[in-house]
Amino acid sequence: MKVVKSKTRNQVNRMKQWAIRILKLSLITFIILLIVGFGFVKWTIAETSLSILEEKTQREIDPFTTILPAVNLEEGSVVKREELQAFYLFSAEKAPMEEFFLQKKQNNGLYDLTEVQGLLQVNQNIEIKNLLVNDCQEIYCYQHYISFDFIPSIFWKGLIGVEDQRYLDHFGVDIKSIFRAFVANIRHMRFEQGGSTISQQLVKNLFFTNEKTLSRKFKEMVMSVYIETKFPKEKILEAYLNEVYWGALQGIKIKGILGASLFYFGKKPAEISHYEGAILISLLKGPSYFSPLKKIERLKERTGVVYKKLIQENLIPNDPTQIWSQKKWDSWLMTLKQQEKNQYYQSIWRTLHDNEPTLSNYEKFVLIQKVADVRSKINEKFNSASNSKNSVSDISVKVILGSLNGNEWFSYYSRVERNKEKAIFSERHQVGSSIKPVVYSVFEEFGKKLTDIVSTKEIKLKLTSGPWSPKEAHQIKEPEITLEEALLKSYNRPVIRIADEIGFEKIEEKLKPYFKSLKTPLKEYPSELLGSMEMSVSELRDTYIQFLKDECRKIKAGQREQNQSVLFALSDPNLTTVEHSVDAVMQKLRFFGKTGTTNNGYDNWYVAFDGKNISIIWVGYEGDRKTKSLGLYGATTAFNVFQNFYRDRGKRFFQFSCDQVN
Repeated sequence: MKVVKSKTRNQVNRMKQWAIRILKLSLITFIILLIVGFGFVKWTIAETSLSILEEKTQREIDPFTTILPAVNLEEGSVVKREELQAFYLFSAEKAPMEEFFLQKKQNNGLYDLTEVQGLLQVNQNIEIKNLLVNDCQEIYCYQHYISFDFIPSIFWKGLIGVEDQRYLDHFGVDIKSIFRAFVANIRHMRFEQGGSTISQQLVKNLFFTNEKTLSRKFKEMVMSVYIETKFPKEKILEAYLNEVYWGALQGIKIKGILGASLFYFGKKPAEISHYEGAILISLLKGPSYFSPLKKIERLKERTGVVYKKLIQENLIPNDPTQIWSQKKWDSWLMTLKQQEKNQYYQSIWRTLHDNEPTLSNYEKFVLIQKVADVRSKINEKFNSASNSKNSVSDISVKVILGSLNGNEWFSYYSRVERNKEKAIFSERHQVGSSIKPVVYSVFEEFGKKLTDIVSTKEIKLKLTSGPWSPKEAHQIKEPEITLEEALLKSYNRPVIRIADEIGFEKIEEKLKPYFKSLKTPLKEYPSELLGSMEMSVSELRDTYIQFLKDECRKIKAGQREQNQSVLFALSDPNLTTVEHSVDAVMQKLRFFGKTGTTNNGYDNWYVAFDGKNISIIWVGYEGDRKTKSLGLYGATTAFNVFQNFYRDRGKRFFQFSCDQVN
């Protein structure tokens, strides 16, 4: 009996010892976990700087302000309605766009031009606030931060009602939602629900990636609780609605409520209806999954559910008239597709990222848009050509423009991914007929006049490399024409015939000051006179600066009659190679201009001077030249960039003369 009791006591003692050991081990484990957890929390907070969030949420000023100078549309100028609407939409103006246009129409500040559809005549000086700043630092991304006071309640109420109903009660992490999500994921054996709060989603957007790991999830929870102790609920809502990703349109990533309102509905947030707000809230569930351009029926169904829930939660009034009809949905989709084609908002983005001060933001925007329009037309041409091997992504546009007497020049290159300075100042292209005005001016130095007659018959030169004859792009019916007609139609044979008559050596000496890269002896390279030489955009600009000043100096000094100058001969667009491209507005204006088309349309130029401003525009193909001809011409590409920019930039056009040339 004693033996049994002794064994029992020993067993009890051993159990107590094990219990003590387990308790100690548990306590040690708890302490270790506590230390590790504390360290993890401290390390997570330390490595995650809150300065970004603090900076954003401290903005208390009116977000619809800009420090940039106002844009002025000059009386007597022309603008394109759709471009003005796009610019106004992204400006710091608060009044709705329709109200602005109505007011200007009533005051006769703007009226429709009958000559060209879609254009507006500016009848009095109009001042518009400049563009809002883009707060997104990523490439092809738009965001403008607005404080909570300027966010309509439909957005933050709707966000809480749909995404996080206990937002006002929890401390950054919703235990009930996490448990519900855990059960749902176990039941379906896949990650179906996340259980994240608005605070957690904000933390993920600001500080972490989308990787689905326990480490990232724990960090997210730690920071969510932490920011809830640091910031009031409305500031967290403000930050979330300004940082959340809302999809992409026109190749631009949209972040924040202002960008979403502008891109999807062409309105400031204050103008968004409850139903439109429900559409935007629905998109947050998955901007790509519910994309209106690809899955509009899916978005329509989701919007119906969200709108109904908002009504049930008494977050918005029950107003059946706000619900869109199918016709309204179809109209919205059509508008979005047209905007994708026009690319106005992408041009706004590029304008905001161009820091050159020479042009106003409105002029930059118009120029960038005109380049986009020309590339879009080329794209349509390529798509319609069944055997085309060329890609519109390789079509590039280079522009340099400024005052002939000034030192500031604006340059633009259509390809963001490549170096603009190299493209404008270093890369060379064949200049084609764009240099012929200089050549004809040299002819006049040797006594030739534009009224002189020249033969158009074929001419053959004997070069060291073999016989050579200049080719014509078009058939010439007349056996003889004046030099002026040859210049206006940009024929080739008359140029070579006159140069051969004067002497290539003499012509060469006169051309050297203008063309540093001229191949010599010229008599062995006569095609140089037709533009086979290569120059960069800036080099051709420098050539024309010198040429225009020289020509105007001769006219002012009486050394050359105005009606015998190549400048004035080429100042009527109705008589030159652009006669079929010039529109009803520009037909009435006078400006010096010369096209250049070479390399079978792979290089296209337009040089222009209006008496004050000089413009050099190149449109060409920078990819592999796989086809014999690109089928493009300076008269329909580079000239259109010039014409549409100078016509629609909101500035009066200078009538051509030499009066302002120093």
